[in-house]
Amino acid sequence: MLAPLRFGDDFELDVRSYELRRASQALKLERIPMEVLILLIEFHGQLVTRDQIVEHVWGPGTFLDTDNSINAAIRKIRQVLGDDPEQPRFVLTVTGKGYRFVATVQESGPPCEQASESSAASPESLLGTRISHYRLLNILGGGGMGVVYKAEDLRLGRAVALKLLPGELASDPIAFERLQREARAASSLDHPNICSIYQLGDNQRQPFIVMQLLEGQTLREWIESTTNQDAPAHLKQLLEIAIQILHGLGAAHEKGIIHRDIKPANIFITRRGQAKILDFGVAKFLDATEPASRTTAPPSMDKERSSCSSDSQLTRTGASIGTPSYLSPEQIRGEKLDSRTDLFSFGLVLYEMATASRRIREKPSRRFAMLS
Repeated sequence: MLAPLRFGDDFELDVRSYELRRASQALKLERIPMEVLILLIEFHGQLVTRDQIVEHVWGPGTFLDTDNSINAAIRKIRQVLGDDPEQPRFVLTVTGKGYRFVATVQESGPPCEQASESSAASPESLLGTRISHYRLLNILGGGGMGVVYKAEDLRLGRAVALKLLPGELASDPIAFERLQREARAASSLDHPNICSIYQLGDNQRQPFIVMQLLEGQTLREWIESTTNQDAPAHLKQLLEIAIQILHGLGAAHEKGIIHRDIKPANIFITRRGQAKILDFGVAKFLDATEPASRTTAPPSMDKERSSCSSDSQLTRTGASIGTPSYLSPEQIRGEKLDSRTDLFSFGLVLYEMATASRRIREKPSRRFAMLS
């Protein structure tokens, strides 16, 4: 139900923009009445029970007294539509059961063929739709392993970030393992310098994770935006951010978790200057039990398996896990890792923060000379 829907003589419901219009003029409708109206129109001609409304608006297992809220929502819908409950044109009350939307509903604009699979699966096509009890509002970013949306938590009324696997990866066990690993690692770390994970869920066999919504910029963007900043001010800010990143890594390492993909794109700087480590999708749990078969493997094979068994498939860029420019030597060689691999990657990130360069030069840049 993505195209705007018309009913009555001049009403139009646009789910993407979350807007009800009459003769092209927007009508004010609060969240709960709007959610109820969307549900009634989605099942127009069919009975929608009060239990269905509760599950749609507040979610399953709700113990709140929702009767008054539903009644108020129906009254508001009728008021906005100018509907008479005694002779309803739109919302018919089925006594003791629920409601039925009785007006004819049709898509706005000229008739067209159903969208192609590629269009239907595009990230933009999901804007305005619901994933569980979250409404997708706009795209924040993403790549081959997931798309991140800004979403509204319809139960708690808060904004969140929701990462959804692309349609082509929804049934891929490797992609799901990475998503699950990210949720498991980050959710076990309650720390101000690590992005919080709220939920790992599944919506019609499409896995997703819900995260803290951050406003600001990635460390990559920070590096680019501070290129011409005065050295003393830059040094002060650099040290504050670097210390916070180390605090976050320290908290992960204390729990036996190695990030394995520390880079500027995986560190976020909020508008208040707080650093947040993101994306634990290729993290390694040091306390994880190893398969029994490994004890009988030859040393060379054991070394390879230590990093390349199930882990080797978590990235799609080759045998090494992580981003090549920031890998430690032991990661590149496929050796056994500990927390020092993150510190090596952080050292490269720190150099880049100071010099705005990824390569260590024989002669440091002018800024680096001033900082040292």
